[in-house]
Amino acid sequence: MRRIVAFAAACALTVSLAACNSDKTDGSAQGQGDSGNEVATNLVALAKQVGDRTEESDSAHMVFTGGAGGMQIKGEGDLKLGGSDPAISMDMDAGAQGKMGMVLLDGVLYIKLPAGMSPSGKPWIKIDSKDKSNPMAQALGSLTDQMRQNADPRAALEQFKDAGTIESSGEEDLNGESTTHYKIKVDVQKLAENQKDATLKAAMQDAIKSGLKDFPVELWVNDDDLPVRMVIEMPTADPTSGKSVPVKVQVDYTKWGEPVDIQAPPADQVGELPR
Repeated sequence: MRRIVAFAAACALTVSLAACNSDKTDGSAQGQGDSGNEVATNLVALAKQVGDRTEESDSAHMVFTGGAGGMQIKGEGDLKLGGSDPAISMDMDAGAQGKMGMVLLDGVLYIKLPAGMSPSGKPWIKIDSKDKSNPMAQALGSLTDQMRQNADPRAALEQFKDAGTIESSGEEDLNGESTTHYKIKVDVQKLAENQKDATLKAAMQDAIKSGLKDFPVELWVNDDDLPVRMVIEMPTADPTSGKSVPVKVQVDYTKWGEPVDIQAPPADQVGELPR
């Protein structure tokens, strides 16, 4: 059960990293694409482009697939940005492991475990990083904090922009839209040096020791400078061991700017996190 909880949290973190990665830093060195939208030639410029637009259209629907540690997961959900506590709601299918759910709201992470796996008999567990008495909550709380921070489009690419480079860009039709497809390479050593979270930094250093030098990120942006698809494969910390585990997630975005309703599960359906 701890492995499933850790995997779900790691996937959710990577989904949040893919959630319109952007930043409000000023940039330059842009070109003009065939479709009429500007094509960024560096991550600072790309971050500003996407950040400006996602700040205006601050909600979206997501469909995603991912994998980590031999487990595969797919699902969909909604994203609400803005303020100090972005919100995410996801329904997930982990195959043979069963159906799961996840809500990040007001800085608290709720995970709905597969049927019959909850030690309390209640379908949801609550992970609150402020619970200093629970080691598992503290371990997973690190991921929760990262999810909350990285879901914000003004902060997400902050950790990539100094460690990554745009390798190429080109026009491409995707899901019926004209997009610019960016291929990005992120230097793991540089990312680790700039990483503020101690657990994730240790995991990246562990990945470096195993020979990982960089990882790929792909981003498709439409003519409105809004993300259509993000594919990211990066080392993330397994909360149960602290070791590096590679997580790959593809997220497709639609319905930018449409209203979303993200709520915490009913209190009588939420049990205690095992210690």
